Amino acid sequence: MTKRNRSRKGAIAIALITLITATTLTACSGGDKNKNAEASATPASDYSQSLSLVNAVSDNTAALFKDIDAGFIQDWKNRTGQSITIQQAAGISSAQEAAIIGGQLKADIATLGVGIDIDAIQAKGLVGEGWQQRYDYNSSPFSTAVAFVVRPGNPKNIATWEDTVKPDVAIVTSNPATDSDARWYYAAPWAYSLDKQPDDQNAAKAFVTSFHNQVAVLAGNDAEAEKAFLADGKGDVWVTTESRALSLANGSAKGKIDVVVPDVTLAVEPIVSVIDSVADANGTREAANAYADFLFTETAQTLAAQHYFRPRFESVTEQFADRFAATTLLTVDDNLTGWEDLQAALFAESGLFGQLAKK
Repeated sequence: MTKRNRSRKGAIAIALITLITATTLTACSGGDKNKNAEASATPASDYSQSLSLVNAVSDNTAALFKDIDAGFIQDWKNRTGQSITIQQAAGISSAQEAAIIGGQLKADIATLGVGIDIDAIQAKGLVGEGWQQRYDYNSSPFSTAVAFVVRPGNPKNIATWEDTVKPDVAIVTSNPATDSDARWYYAAPWAYSLDKQPDDQNAAKAFVTSFHNQVAVLAGNDAEAEKAFLADGKGDVWVTTESRALSLANGSAKGKIDVVVPDVTLAVEPIVSVIDSVADANGTREAANAYADFLFTETAQTLAAQHYFRPRFESVTEQFADRFAATTLLTVDDNLTGWEDLQAALFAESGLFGQLAKK
């Protein structure tokens, strides 16, 4: 796997593993010093009392986080003797954001689809400034890739983003207007075009428009897109995440689909943050910080790989080398100009997606 213009090196991950092994109570990333300084003002928990956390996650990561929750519960018990329970709240990323801001979802920690969802929570004063620098990789503990699910044998020979815009190809994907996690699926052809023709936004607009023109089913969310492609037999290619595609291909849809990862595609990077105001109010700051730390341990990274998410640690990546296709992964932060600009260009009220033909 190649990460184009990626500034972070595998050596960072290896150094982290060494730190984790040597320090049992703070398995964390390079940005953790600021976080621990902030957390030090909070009194330590009374470990004789049980504790409960609410963990808000996106639908596409829910199965993974069930295993991570169980791993952290045991790790925390081993390290502190304290019993802890974790209530998972899964949903569309933008819906999670709205529920946290509105107070309906009292999440101590959240791992959402894109950074701007947590930026919105921060703008309401619920998360401290600089939250994205608390951990390496802009606080994204693992990643996946935008990939293609095709019919067995790949009869339309769909291998690259260029193949998706051929006149005889029908695309199934999710609607970024109703499912915020689906923003990745339109951001990917945008990033691909700009990688091919740097700084040419007109070419990128034209390519995304061509992609949209081939969309036969624009589903409300990934679950509906999955049903349209698998159960209803619609489309030639389903644009989704590599993790979802591989999970199906090795599970309930084994033998019914093939998975194609383009040679250049966009990395999908879920983002984690403690919801500072909630954790402070609940007296769970120490445990919530520790949970975020835990995501950057070899244990959690291994669980991510087992669920077909690409780990950050090179040592774990090597163990699962045959699981992930070689590809050049573009990223929103390194190859584009960040989610704020991308949101404005594609998904804001005046953005490109709103100007495309209704599906």
